[in-house]
Amino acid sequence: TPKLLLEAIRTLPEEKRKAILLYYFEGMNDTEIAELFNTSRSTIQYRRTSSFEKLRKYLEENADEWDEW
Repeated sequence: TPKLLLEAIRTLPEEKRKAILLYYFEGMNDTEIAELFNTSRSTIQYRRTSSFEKLRKYLEENADEWDEW
């Protein structure tokens, strides 16, 4: 559910949360995000991919909440 996804995103550290939001919801690529944060593309890629894994785990652990809908 959107509520569960929002809860999962809120568990991320701010820098990782921003990278995820800009990439998936604003459509920016890693290079654009890196320029915005004045860091390397590989740093942004790491933040994004490690965040995605953390989000996946959070959603799997809380999957029973999905069944309530």
